[in-house]
Amino acid sequence: MKRFFDPSKTLLKPSHIVSAFTGRKPDELLLPERAIITFSAQDLRRITGKRETLSCEAWRPFRSLFLIKGSDTLITRSGFGGPNIASLVEELSAFGVKEFVLWGYCGGIKEGIRIGDIIIATKALREDGVSYHYLERNDSFVECNWLEEWVSSNPAQSFHRGAVWSCDAVYRETVSKIGLYGEHGILAVEMEVASFYAVCRFKNVSGVAFLVVSDRFSHGLWTGGFRTKPFREGVERLTEFVLAEAVS
Repeated sequence: MKRFFDPSKTLLKPSHIVSAFTGRKPDELLLPERAIITFSAQDLRRITGKRETLSCEAWRPFRSLFLIKGSDTLITRSGFGGPNIASLVEELSAFGVKEFVLWGYCGGIKEGIRIGDIIIATKALREDGVSYHYLERNDSFVECNWLEEWVSSNPAQSFHRGAVWSCDAVYRETVSKIGLYGEHGILAVEMEVASFYAVCRFKNVSGVAFLVVSDRFSHGLWTGGFRTKPFREGVERLTEFVLAEAVS
């Protein structure tokens, strides 16, 4: 991988972009300490439908952020892919967020990983582009920097813990790589975790990713599980976990 990291000062700051698009002063844009980030509009509605929320009007129409009442937590939605999650973490951390809980989806590639299972991503194989702009070292993996608090939680004991493969090119998840990485213990493939963990490390904020297995790669075949009962049950399990454990 070519070295993209440059330690010199950046010219474009997230605070400049947010202020430019919202027309608000910095003190009007301040945020709570924790953010829950989803990729699905349905998952966002699951949370906002179960807990009373307040819209962070100062951020509209640039971002749709919802403060969970009685907490120091907001919930929002990111676009898919590493650049989207990196930009969102940059912007939210610029206005006070220090802890990020990511709720995503993945395709299982290791034998024994089933549709509807939940994975705590302990680290991510860096086949993205974003992470190489944020980390000086070109290590193959970037690790979660906020793991211990979550793996010691009783409700999380039934979740799988392990590495995932972050691949920007969703239609280049080849038979050879899927077989090789699965044999080497990587649990699943997705698009964002390496970028997410890299920017969290660079910004010195905490980040952890929880992923529901939505589909499977096995024996050269892909199986979608998006409309299955196990998938729906996994989504509901993660919903209850997030509400109970991630809302501070």
